[in-house]
Amino acid sequence: MRNSLAWLPIASGALVLVLSLGLALLTVTTGGRGQNSGGGQNTTAKAQEAVPTISLTPREGSYDFSAGQSYPVGIVVDSGGKSIDGVDVEISFDPTRVQVTGGKVNPTTLFSEVPLNSVDNVKGMIKFSALTFEPKAVAGVVGTFSFVPKIKGEVNFAFVFVPGATTDSNMAEHGSAVDVLGKVESATYSFK
Repeated sequence: MRNSLAWLPIASGALVLVLSLGLALLTVTTGGRGQNSGGGQNTTAKAQEAVPTISLTPREGSYDFSAGQSYPVGIVVDSGGKSIDGVDVEISFDPTRVQVTGGKVNPTTLFSEVPLNSVDNVKGMIKFSALTFEPKAVAGVVGTFSFVPKIKGEVNFAFVFVPGATTDSNMAEHGSAVDVLGKVESATYSFK
């Protein structure tokens, strides 16, 4: 009788291992719901819920002032995984403190069409629109511009943005044309 039960510890150990792995898998895929995990959301859902953002890069910088020296800035679009048809970008700046060079934004190949591209150094406004006829999720630099500071101190580039508005910075979701832009990240540079 003793030899016939020799398999029992091995089988019990295997059963505990299988149940533990199953519980671990369940905890990972459900985010620990019911386990007092503090959040209850799985990481896949969080990744899919990324906030569509337009930002500037670099977002900040501290430089020695040098008359005539230009500094490049990138306009970054991240649709947060949403398929979009295009973006509108409006950036304001103080024309008494800075001049944007070249008169236009230099578009990248992230989008196929650029129907609006202007820099107004009198009003202090950059307006840039980019469209695609192949809707897609986007994450990258949509365009670049350079600026020259006129005086020492801070230079700010701020997005004109009201959530849900379609006459300022926005991002058009494919199929609905709804503005899905949720966040903008402006930039400040200081010159001493």
